[in-house]
Amino acid sequence: MQIKRFLFCLLIGVASIAWASANHSAQEYIEGDVLVTFKPSTSALIVQQSMAAHSLTFKKFFVELSRHRGKQTGLVHVKNRTTVELIQELSQDPAVETAEPNYLRWVTSETPNDALFTNLWALQNTGQSVNGTAGKKGDDIRFVGAWGLARPSSNAVVVAVIDSGVDYTHPDLAGNMWVNTGEIPGNGIDDDGDGFVDDYYGYDFADNLPDPTDSGFHGTHVAGTIAAIGNNQIGVIGVDYQAKIMALRASNDGETIADSAVIEAIQYATMMKNRGVDVVAINESFGGGGSVSAEIAAMQAAGETGIIFCVAAGNNTNNNDNTAFYPASYRLANEIVVAATDQNDDLAFFSNYGSQTVDLGAPGVNILSLLPVAQAGTDAGVEQGSTTYSANELTFSGRTAGITATVYDCGLGNLTDFPAAVRGNIALIERGTLTFSNKVLNAMAAGATAAIIYNNASGNFSGTLGGTNNWIPAVSLAQSDGLLLQTNSTATVVNSIDPAQIYQYLDGTSMATPHVSGAVAFAAMNFPTETVAQRIQRVLTNVDVIPGLQGKVRTGGRLNLQRMVDSDGNGLPDWWELEYFGHLTGTDPNADADHDGMSNLGEWLAGTNPTNAASSLRLTLLPVSNGFILNWPSVAGKTYLLERSTNLMTGFDSIVLSNIIATAPTNTATDPIILPNAQFYRVGVQQ
Repeated sequence: MQIKRFLFCLLIGVASIAWASANHSAQEYIEGDVLVTFKPSTSALIVQQSMAAHSLTFKKFFVELSRHRGKQTGLVHVKNRTTVELIQELSQDPAVETAEPNYLRWVTSETPNDALFTNLWALQNTGQSVNGTAGKKGDDIRFVGAWGLARPSSNAVVVAVIDSGVDYTHPDLAGNMWVNTGEIPGNGIDDDGDGFVDDYYGYDFADNLPDPTDSGFHGTHVAGTIAAIGNNQIGVIGVDYQAKIMALRASNDGETIADSAVIEAIQYATMMKNRGVDVVAINESFGGGGSVSAEIAAMQAAGETGIIFCVAAGNNTNNNDNTAFYPASYRLANEIVVAATDQNDDLAFFSNYGSQTVDLGAPGVNILSLLPVAQAGTDAGVEQGSTTYSANELTFSGRTAGITATVYDCGLGNLTDFPAAVRGNIALIERGTLTFSNKVLNAMAAGATAAIIYNNASGNFSGTLGGTNNWIPAVSLAQSDGLLLQTNSTATVVNSIDPAQIYQYLDGTSMATPHVSGAVAFAAMNFPTETVAQRIQRVLTNVDVIPGLQGKVRTGGRLNLQRMVDSDGNGLPDWWELEYFGHLTGTDPNADADHDGMSNLGEWLAGTNPTNAASSLRLTLLPVSNGFILNWPSVAGKTYLLERSTNLMTGFDSIVLSNIIATAPTNTATDPIILPNAQFYRVGVQQ
């Protein structure tokens, strides 16, 4: 996601009048205020005489800025003249270098460009209809605002997902998978000596195998909510789309999870944490059974290394204060228990709750996230000559945009039914006797490149190959179509992914919990030195308290990502206040700590140092024979927008340059345009 922040500094070219933008209903400057800078050669006496001539005194005088620049600069205010009139008057004074409005600053956040973002009501609820249900505007986790206040970071934290596994090939997740850099995948060797062979994306603790591919769909959905890739123009976006997912498979049927596998998975994440992997959270979207002391011990040991467990409260409509549900009911110091809320900020009808045993709510109804690609719908068909037969994919089948080869009749698909000529060609098999997986395995053993299984009764059918296994493309046809296919003739088998079908809606506290895991990762990114206790408090004390959760959860509230990063709501991120002022909250955004003419909020938006008068966004202009050369201090990682106007009353309607990459410490731009009237310039931070 790209967050755009606009902070503008104005430079007057020849003459000046004030301006108002059509994009904001509120006035963009303080009426009657003007920021005036005198020319370097102007003595204090001349400044005093000039001010007196205009019946002005400094409302604020920027001592340090004036000393640093060698130009007397301050704020003046009048009641009997408008800002427009005062700027016009001061611009005619030969001692004045610039006269500028006292602009107000604001933050504008841009929503992500992920194609399905509008379906993610949990991240931004505008009251839109999602999956047939409309919600209430504002009942969301404040995702967009939070990311507008996020700390720039290149250090991706890791969230371990103990679940049915994760589809690490999914195009909206593959780039955000954690990888074990000490392991060479697929070589059958424990390269890093951690006791696990080929544990590249994580491990399968249900079957003691290296591949943590999803045995169902649950874990992939959870992982997507936490860390689906953001701003990639496809699909969805994760709560912390800069985090990495460690896949710890604990189920081989996609539904049941054994405590033994969970304990092993926790041990693995803890081991990796001790080896330097920044695992900050473990997501456990499951529960049931009874209390297990070994599981408690494993969770506590993980907590000692800095790992927080985000745990589902359960979907039984129970009060967990009275009916225990594990692991939620362990109530460990490093555990957050999550109930589910709906699009109207009510407790979801299915959600467990507990005023003493459940910590907070998070969105868990109509949650759109990832579906394993192997289970997604496809565009499948068989083409022969001018005829196209509609086909169904056999679940887990291989994909192809089109395999063209000769079709051979292979009976019921017994090993002895395959002619030698089918090698490198397409096997046509009748349904019956053998399982679909056995038929396709035999076709693969015979060297076929694709398999078509046609029904032994009227109509088509849906089937599965049972699991991942590097299958060849395999599709099903209706009986009538299969009988019409001409054997010993060329045909094309198509089984390509339908990009619209690799996402699905699910409900549950399982879907609410990864929102909180993503929030823990977001907190760790912004406040990397906080302890487990401090991080949990940051999540829990900054919820939105809502009527639907009163008496239902300990905090009485729903997750609020933005308040976690700006807990006093002053527009300045807590981490930024700590970095520059030594405290997390309480900084006045309108104050000017270094007296450089830019407020603390302005310094934050510009990326400059609020305690250093030499660090601020200033625009200077040098007239040359072929136009103007403009300079301003720049900050690495920012991009800028340079605009021109000939009439500030009508606003800035000419873009000189946009998306200007910072060339810190200074950017220079040239405008070759010389107009007969006054020219005004402003430079803004785009991101």
